[in-house]
Amino acid sequence: MSHTLENIASILGGACEGPSERIGAVPGGFSIDTRTIRPGDLFFAIVGPNHDGHRFAAQAAEKGASGLIVSDRGAIGAAAGVPVIVVKDTLRALQDLAASVRREMPARVVGITGSGGKTTTKEMTRAALESSFTVHSSRGNLNNLYGCPLSLLELKSDHQVSVLEMGMSYHGELARLAEIADPDIGVLTNVSAAHLMNFTSVEDVASAKQELFDGMRSDAIGIFNADNEHCRRIAGAFKGFARTFGIDHEADLRASNYRMNGLSGCTFEVRHAQNGGSRTHAVSLRFVGIHHVYNALAAMSAGYMLGIDLDAIADRLSQLVPLGMRGRVLALRGPIECLDDSYNSNPDAMHHMLRVLADAEPAAGGRKIIVFGDMLELGDYEKEAHREIGRMIGLSDAAIIVGVGRLAVEALDEARSTAKGEVHHFDEATGAAAFVVQSVRPGDLVFVKASRGIGLDRVVGALEERFGEE
Repeated sequence: MSHTLENIASILGGACEGPSERIGAVPGGFSIDTRTIRPGDLFFAIVGPNHDGHRFAAQAAEKGASGLIVSDRGAIGAAAGVPVIVVKDTLRALQDLAASVRREMPARVVGITGSGGKTTTKEMTRAALESSFTVHSSRGNLNNLYGCPLSLLELKSDHQVSVLEMGMSYHGELARLAEIADPDIGVLTNVSAAHLMNFTSVEDVASAKQELFDGMRSDAIGIFNADNEHCRRIAGAFKGFARTFGIDHEADLRASNYRMNGLSGCTFEVRHAQNGGSRTHAVSLRFVGIHHVYNALAAMSAGYMLGIDLDAIADRLSQLVPLGMRGRVLALRGPIECLDDSYNSNPDAMHHMLRVLADAEPAAGGRKIIVFGDMLELGDYEKEAHREIGRMIGLSDAAIIVGVGRLAVEALDEARSTAKGEVHHFDEATGAAAFVVQSVRPGDLVFVKASRGIGLDRVVGALEERFGEE
């Protein structure tokens, strides 16, 4: 984006104060956090439920911000010559500026939402598209009403496609993201019992997910998981052009013959139905678990709808490796293997990964060790969900089961009656990490999964520090 601060003020309908030579500057970037702000960034003083960015405006100026966007000029005091743009609502200003940039740029936008798999699907889609396009994508999991606009503000005129992750915690968020990002393609990975804390049921979650597709243009494309009943219903109500992917139900892209190659990856075939016929494509991934087949199918669908040959997409996907804490396999000295899925957890994701663990084999003489933690944001369903997972864990062939957190107690109470091995509980991750490092033996396979707030990456970090990667 090449707008000056004065232009930005005009776009936002705000008043711009500052020396003429500085209000003509073009921001180098955009920030809402003084911990990561860079010299030249335009700082938005966001007012949230638990913080007020106006308190950090002076610090932003000291760190070299090119300007400040505020809603309360009096709250920031002297700005030391830094241009100030005064608006009614700083978050709305961030979003409106992002919406303006999106419509100025030529890039087509792919918006990805769902209860699980958003980030991996985003990365797979980005990888698939980079063979044919100059691709912009959201960094990390910048996927909410703050992060998604910041991602859009990184768009450049040479970007041909933007791949955005779109999350939500409340009704109305995806409707607003649809207004801001105006997706050309929307992808719905799945709808399940994740983040139930602010919803009454899975059906209520589905209605919030549908907001994205209700807000899309009639000439837009929707890509839906045909194996998920909620996705099928949303697809049926979509006013644009709907495409489907799946395994169990008939779909435009349908996978079959899934095979795990130990923990090194998997293979499967994809049948593409088109014009009354079909064609089959072989796919190899460096990801394990049937859930990643769905992620790959979603990415392949998006790439195909943008004109890329499915075999070319499959070739790109075969080279992609899992992100850290999202299904990455660490080969440690010993030898010891660690399946690190510690970034997030929900009931469906736990089911999928426990199936992977059931099919995996440790090295000769090795054991399976499960380290799991609380699945957060499940609302009234949290205890029941942990008991269900506990029953599955108890039926596993793990030699050691370690639960971390308040809700893990519920799971362990269920697991103990059928568990074949030791069962241990820790209140927090540090104690669990010390125990696992002392307990692990050569040949062992350690599986680690929990919601991010439990911090089980500390278990993985302790294993890496103690044994090192091969």
